[in-house]
Amino acid sequence: MENLPLITMLFIGVNLDFFVVLLFLLQKFSFKNTLFGYELGMIIIFIISALLGQFIQNIIPEWSIGLLGLIPIYMGIKGENNEDNKNTNSKKGILAVILIYFASCGSDNLSVYIPVLATMNLNNILITIVYFIILTFISLVLATYVCKIPIIHKIFEKWGGPISQIIYILIGIFVMLETGLIQKIISLF
Repeated sequence: MENLPLITMLFIGVNLDFFVVLLFLLQKFSFKNTLFGYELGMIIIFIISALLGQFIQNIIPEWSIGLLGLIPIYMGIKGENNEDNKNTNSKKGILAVILIYFASCGSDNLSVYIPVLATMNLNNILITIVYFIILTFISLVLATYVCKIPIIHKIFEKWGGPISQIIYILIGIFVMLETGLIQKIISLF
């Protein structure tokens, strides 16, 4: 896949905030329950985004899909404080992790995934979801080790938000370039 760096940035950008939440979930739930909940939550959001993205791709010209790139740019400029959504009073295990994932990342992930997935064909979407499943597992394993390093935990709490914001802006710009929106705007002048 030629857009592997973008796909990797996309995953990191939308899941960086949740990485901090993972640190807390791993303290409360087993690795297995956290893994299944995180994977299922990510897959559900991904499938919804892919379906909406493909629907949009089939009804409007590709360059106009680039306008959706404004959403992650806006989110990057506005910033999000989702770290307060750590309510773990939900049911135990997998369902609790899924619900926390939706609360922490659901709308962010949808608004960032949809514009990117709208530019992909089915084969690339399937490769991307498999890659995301692998990245989800890797991020959970990494979070398990990070839980043991107090200074790293403090750095993620302090700088996780700004790093996510920069990545959102870069993703939005990429969507605008990939769909030809910027080229279309330039051609009007």
